[in-house]
Amino acid sequence: MTLARLSVALLTALAVAGCSGTPDDQPKDTSWSDAEAAYLSGEWSSAIPAYDRFINSHPDDPRIVTAKLRIARAWLAQNRPASALPFIDHAIANAPDRPFKADAHAARGLAQHMLGAPAKAEAEFLEAIRVGEDRVRKDECLYYLGVCKIRAGDWEEGLAYMGSVIKEAPDSPYSVKARSIRSSGVRAFAIQVGAFGEPAGARRRADDLRAKGYDSEIVPEGTLNCVRTGRYATWGEATEAARALETVTGYEAVVVP
Repeated sequence: MTLARLSVALLTALAVAGCSGTPDDQPKDTSWSDAEAAYLSGEWSSAIPAYDRFINSHPDDPRIVTAKLRIARAWLAQNRPASALPFIDHAIANAPDRPFKADAHAARGLAQHMLGAPAKAEAEFLEAIRVGEDRVRKDECLYYLGVCKIRAGDWEEGLAYMGSVIKEAPDSPYSVKARSIRSSGVRAFAIQVGAFGEPAGARRRADDLRAKGYDSEIVPEGTLNCVRTGRYATWGEATEAARALETVTGYEAVVVP
């Protein structure tokens, strides 16, 4: 073999060896851990595309159903229930066990609640409790069941559910909300126009609302300072007023409870 041919052979061998490498030399797939890190940090706008990338690159991975439900929860956290529903439907249809299916039904209940369909929401939360038995987040389900009843005008049963939340999960964030509703003594709906960790932020929002002609109050709820306005006898009236307020102020408005 000539020197030129030997050189070519050696270079080829080195190139092949470099391309194959060992498993440790290959870049590690971090698509799942990246998505989970974003989700657990509450970075919803980053979590959704990260889970999408994982799903697209791992079409046969059993964690896909979990990724779908995580995407749904991230959409719900951004007040996008219509975007969440297709992912929830997939999660329910492909649930690996009863606790997972119960969690998916609870997510669908929350989506229906946000879409303004209390009867559908109530059915989903009851199904979540039935399917999950003691392995579902009862605090979430019971709280929203209470809200569904209140929005339907049944304050007595709604407040009874709030009492159950406090009894079942006294340290839950939902218990904080339930206590606020029960202790207010007001059987009326209000419009919430922001919730702030710092009191100064709440005061600025309340002052701005007053400048625009709206009465406003700051209601402490756990660690938050909630800015609310109005008193309405029915949920329908409050919802209509909230949409009008959004048009006038540009702020996101949510009816409570």
